[in-house]
Amino acid sequence: MKKIKVTAIKIVCKVFILLILFFTSCFVVSCTTSINVKVEHPPALNTSGIKRIAIMPFESAFANREMAQYTTSAVTARIQEMNYFTLVASSEIERLRNNNQSIEDYVDATFTGRIIRIDTKREASQGSYKAKGGKTVNYTDYTTNVEIEFNYSLVIAQDGRLIGPVTKKNTNSATSRDNYPSAPELIRAAIDSQLRLLGRDIAPYTTYESRTFSSETSSDKTLKAEMKNALEMVKAGNYKIALDMYLRIYEQYKNAAAAENAAILHELLNGTDTAADFMRQVYNDTGNPKALDVLSRLNRIQRDKAIIANDYSDNRNRTDRVTAFASEEIHKILPKGAKVWIYNNAADNPITAAVVDNITSDLIKNGISVVDRQNAKLIDAEREYQMSGYVSDDDFISIGNAAGANTIVVIGITGSGAERRLQVRVLNVERGVSIMQSDTGEKWRI
Repeated sequence: MKKIKVTAIKIVCKVFILLILFFTSCFVVSCTTSINVKVEHPPALNTSGIKRIAIMPFESAFANREMAQYTTSAVTARIQEMNYFTLVASSEIERLRNNNQSIEDYVDATFTGRIIRIDTKREASQGSYKAKGGKTVNYTDYTTNVEIEFNYSLVIAQDGRLIGPVTKKNTNSATSRDNYPSAPELIRAAIDSQLRLLGRDIAPYTTYESRTFSSETSSDKTLKAEMKNALEMVKAGNYKIALDMYLRIYEQYKNAAAAENAAILHELLNGTDTAADFMRQVYNDTGNPKALDVLSRLNRIQRDKAIIANDYSDNRNRTDRVTAFASEEIHKILPKGAKVWIYNNAADNPITAAVVDNITSDLIKNGISVVDRQNAKLIDAEREYQMSGYVSDDDFISIGNAAGANTIVVIGITGSGAERRLQVRVLNVERGVSIMQSDTGEKWRI
């Protein structure tokens, strides 16, 4: 009997110790202080330059039109919710294709997808249990298991380049004692689950990341008290005061925890660039590996922001973007007092006509003289050389002289599909030399 009492006491003590440890750990966790910081991300797929898309009907590897149609509708709903792309009806794209017309003037890309596989399995299992009164009750559980695999891609309208594909797989199951659960309902739920983050694949998105403040672990009571006071300011929402306190602590003690906390507040109040500059200085001062870890995270966020700013913040179509870039490059090399004649070297191409109009408008807006294209001598000379099929630099200079121009900008298009580029040459009439020639870089792709 005595042994039983001792054992019971030991068990109670162990349970008590475990409870103390449990609640202590909970208290420690609850004492950590965190704030959320907004972070921008580029999409998983490189969809820069794509604003107009048509969502084409999903295809199926087998005769399951119902799920293909459902996936098409679900994708359309998700993309509409994003409010990022301009949607063009798939019927319009099909009409253009049936008439052998280009879709490039209507969409930047088509969104296409395919149901690769759908598997359905049904299982029945018997069981029993004792009801009140000791009666045995037999039952049957009916289980439906489904698995689906599908993919989606973006196809560039200009040249048919494929962006993707992204492959999605998912399983779902349900059990009932009445009958087998509906397989189509389970499949639709599995599709919806996989499309929940579709937006992160194709468009820039924002998340909130948690930043946890570091506490001081040294035995320096003065330092710990100052760190505690700064943290109290964070808890009270006085972030600017807390930032100043952490910066002061870091300057005095070169303390890594204070620096990391200051970086968090810099990121929240002053942006990622300021936080990264500060942590770069901390690492240079201290060589602390923790500072390098924080700096690496901030550098990643900076890279993502730069991608979004450069590739996704411009809502102009590709022709307008390339034209604006061409205008900037032309402005850089124009001589003082330039009088410009702009020559369309591909008069039958509507794209070059739009480029010529835009560049002409831009030059005039910036106070640069542009030769009147209605000049009779100019029209006759252009017609003569266009009919000859070849225009040399000497010919251009001769025409420019006749029109009173001292600078000639020659606009043309080279290549096709992914290799199609805007070609720009600038000639100095007085010196009789070319002073600019566009290259084949990505910024000239139109």
